[in-house]
Amino acid sequence: MSDVYLDSSAVGYRARARRLTLVAVGAFAVLFLRLGHLQLLEGDELEAASTRNFVRTVVLPADRGTIYDRKGRVLAVNRPSFDLYVTPAQVKDLDGLIAGLREVLELDELDLVRLRERIEEPRGMWRFRAIRIERDIDRKRVAVAEALRARVDGLSIRVRYQREYPEGRVGAHLVGYLGKPTASELEKDVEGRYRADSMLGRFGLERRFESVLAGRDGFERYVVDARGARQDDGWGERAMAAIQSSRPPERGHDIMLTVDIEVQRILHDALADYESGAAVVIDPRDGTVRGILSKPSFDPNLWSGRLTTEHKREVDESPYHPMLDKSVHAYFPGSVYKVVTALAALEEGILDPEEPIESPGSYEYGNRTFHCHKRSGHGSVDLNGAMAASADVYFYKLGEALGIDTLATYARRFGFGERPGLGINGEQSGIVPTRAHHEANTKGGFQHGLALSTAIGQGDVRTSPLQVALAFGALANGGTLYRARVVDHIRTEDGRVVSRYDSKPVGTLEADEDHILAVNRALERAVNDPELATGHLAAVAGGRVAGKTGTAQVRKIVRGHMRQAVNRFQDRDHAWFAAFAPYEAPKLVVVVFLEHGGSGGKDAAPVARRIIEAYHQRIEQVFTTTARNEAKPR
Repeated sequence: MSDVYLDSSAVGYRARARRLTLVAVGAFAVLFLRLGHLQLLEGDELEAASTRNFVRTVVLPADRGTIYDRKGRVLAVNRPSFDLYVTPAQVKDLDGLIAGLREVLELDELDLVRLRERIEEPRGMWRFRAIRIERDIDRKRVAVAEALRARVDGLSIRVRYQREYPEGRVGAHLVGYLGKPTASELEKDVEGRYRADSMLGRFGLERRFESVLAGRDGFERYVVDARGARQDDGWGERAMAAIQSSRPPERGHDIMLTVDIEVQRILHDALADYESGAAVVIDPRDGTVRGILSKPSFDPNLWSGRLTTEHKREVDESPYHPMLDKSVHAYFPGSVYKVVTALAALEEGILDPEEPIESPGSYEYGNRTFHCHKRSGHGSVDLNGAMAASADVYFYKLGEALGIDTLATYARRFGFGERPGLGINGEQSGIVPTRAHHEANTKGGFQHGLALSTAIGQGDVRTSPLQVALAFGALANGGTLYRARVVDHIRTEDGRVVSRYDSKPVGTLEADEDHILAVNRALERAVNDPELATGHLAAVAGGRVAGKTGTAQVRKIVRGHMRQAVNRFQDRDHAWFAAFAPYEAPKLVVVVFLEHGGSGGKDAAPVARRIIEAYHQRIEQVFTTTARNEAKPR
């Protein structure tokens, strides 16, 4: 029995030994695999983490490029901003430091108590982290702080860049502003170009050309000990041997625009009496934008790092939407769109410009009555008279004969339905309605009567002020449609041009020269006809302006002399005026859009006249005389 027992014990022992051996081998295998994983797969990351424990990196911010107008005047620039820091571990005389800071910052007793607490509170390695106690101190206080640094330890001044916009609200939508990156943007920033406290383009050209303007931050690295104190001895030098110690910042490129800040001021002043709208000035010869402005504006200096909650709320709650760029947003164009209808009818051979057509106060089509803005009608008028008087029924009849798809074909030749190329602020393509559009979007589908509304720029038609300017530019230059050009070139700080943006034709009106001339003659009559001109308030002395009024209905209001007297801002009509001058050899196109601004003839036309006259007197001689037109409203 004892032999059997010993044999059983031996067998059990050997079994336990095998199990223990397997456990030990398994444990070593796991450790070996984990070690291999750490070394082979995570080695670089762990080494970097280890390095971060003793290497500190100081970011050297890049100087952002400057934005200039066409004459080299600054629209956006970086200026040095001086921030005051205290490093608690370096402070040897806290009372002396506090007393000195009282002279620099003009602090009251409560502020001094709080400042002392901020300096005394950090513990351990956090005592070696600099605390910012004041930002953007002026030059006078910088001088006082520098003097204080010579007497006490722990105080430092760091220089960063603050974006500054000398023109403030004038043209702010075009230039834009800066803001901090979001968490999502930082996560997607695989190149590591941005940090939580970086500032990047948030609007306008600042956003579109962010990669051009931003440059690239530099850095400086140094070794610290376990407490966070900087080490410049031999150990520090050896530790930094395999690490890049510094990289200088790379300044961003400068941008030279085609706009003229003086034109921007002219547009700003011209719109002073209206709550909301936009104005555009272009050179019809090449699509160059000389001025473009949206109202109301905003202060980009506040939005670039100084925005308060109260100001943000004020902007957000404004019924006039200051942050919406109305120059590139699409609206009902009203009668400025009649140039499309007129040219289409001439090209399709259904209109003789000299043939009179009866244009009464209303037009019956199907089971609907289409009214003219003048209830008594205009009688029998030719194209010149119809354009001058903005005779709606005349154009209803043309729209009926053309059909909505033919109207759409010619509208696209004018650039409507396509983004004009500025590339900023949610630039819209607008809407050119077609049969297919209405089948997909209109209750009850397409109906032939919709072509009549389209012919006078109502219905579903949407265009932006910039689109209208480029379209009238195509008429003014004989038929070439250009892409909007707002940037002339990009250059380095020393003036070397790295990119140039030349004028770019994107299409033509594909129309007979005589037909374009016929439309332009009608536009000239719309300003200068002594009896019929709805745009007579845009006429100037000493020269001829060609243009068209537009009064776009935004809701159904009974027509009549009280039409614009409605109380609610958002229920009033949009007022438009589009023009080019001089008529004989156009040098500029001006478009005025007054959101819910009333009448194209009474409101928008005189604004356009003021812009044309000011441009002639302050920018470039457009006409042969500097005389003003003092014509009174009729």
